[in-house]
Amino acid sequence: MGIDLASLMFLSRVIPDLDQKSNMIMLGRQKLHFRIPRFQDAADAKLSDIETGLTIGSLSAIDNGFAEPFFQALGVAEIDSLDFSDFESATVLHDLNQPLPKKLHRKYDLVFDGGTLEHVFDVKTALTNAYNLLKPGGTFIGISPGNNFFAHGFYQFSPDIVFSFWGRSMGCDVSECWVLPERPKDRPWQIEDPFKSGHRLRVRGRMPHQRTYLAYVAHRPNRAKVADKVLQGDYSQKWDGHYNEKPA
Repeated sequence: MGIDLASLMFLSRVIPDLDQKSNMIMLGRQKLHFRIPRFQDAADAKLSDIETGLTIGSLSAIDNGFAEPFFQALGVAEIDSLDFSDFESATVLHDLNQPLPKKLHRKYDLVFDGGTLEHVFDVKTALTNAYNLLKPGGTFIGISPGNNFFAHGFYQFSPDIVFSFWGRSMGCDVSECWVLPERPKDRPWQIEDPFKSGHRLRVRGRMPHQRTYLAYVAHRPNRAKVADKVLQGDYSQKWDGHYNEKPA
């Protein structure tokens, strides 16, 4: 999908505050996408808060519009990209349908999925790979297609996969999970964990008509207790007598 205005605003808020960000890997080699002048102007205003004189134009001119200069401006020193093929000159070639080689385990402070995992058919392996890329103490940031991205990839992820896989299964701290509208006419809104609320996300009357993203942040602890299964949050509440887990 790449990095548009909504993604840029989200990443510009989250990444500078991370304790660990010496190196990162993008799933797919992401590009900056700013074709509408007023959106570029809004991005330039945000970038000027990060560094005087920084603009979308100046970032795009460095490396044919790829996102590495943007992440460097946010304080990330070393940046890799992982892809199935070298058609965009990714630095790591790997099919995410297959388990990662051990040399890539626990290698990165930051892993960013800007719209790749939904294109990988074997979701379980792909998500596990994304987790295994992280160092203990590292952070995963996902911005994946939500409503109105019909036929974009194989899947459209539910927010429950954020809380159930990253949170309860992999033992991560999910610090943020949002419905993020693609364009700024609508405001983002934060998603509650269905396991804690006891019911599924209520979207009727709240979901904007435009395209939206599922944007979230998960922190891998230094020591994580990984579960052997992933169960949907509201169901695991109902199955309490059969699945020994209590809400935090």
